[in-house]
Amino acid sequence: MKYTQYLLVILTILSINNLCFAQGNIVDYFLKDPKAWDDTKTIIHKSPKKIVIVDGIEGLGFNLAELSEGDEVALVFLETKKAERLKREGFCKAEDKLLPGKNRVVSVNTRNSGNRMQFHYKFILQRNINNVPITIYNNGNAVLESTYDGSKPVKDVSNLSGIELCEIEVRLNIGELEF
Repeated sequence: MKYTQYLLVILTILSINNLCFAQGNIVDYFLKDPKAWDDTKTIIHKSPKKIVIVDGIEGLGFNLAELSEGDEVALVFLETKKAERLKREGFCKAEDKLLPGKNRVVSVNTRNSGNRMQFHYKFILQRNINNVPITIYNNGNAVLESTYDGSKPVKDVSNLSGIELCEIEVRLNIGELEF
């Protein structure tokens, strides 16, 4: 009986380590697997939020307005194959991570503070000039937001990953077009 308890403790520790390892590799999964976007849409049963930006990418970024303490969230920019991990609230510049045209962006909780039953993050898309927001898109509502409060049953690990999808179409100003 005593050895069975030790075995259960060891198996639990190994499964937690594998889950943490999997969370760390989820960014790589989106960057390397061309089917990741479509597979994820099927798994999470949500359509991506769609945003149109008509005035180029200068000053454009994601303001991480809320993040549960001790967590880490990542933004994955599929078209440019770039990712940004954030451990605290703040502004993530996206000028070098977005391209003219359609861009797919994934947000995912990459580290949980230890309470797998609760997390929250919220990104607002905005344009900052000299570190001052001059335009806030989507009527000030979050473009990427995920909350898990522990009240919903966990059907699979994707419930605990906080994966959200967003499509951003960047249109250039007429003055930026080259002939």
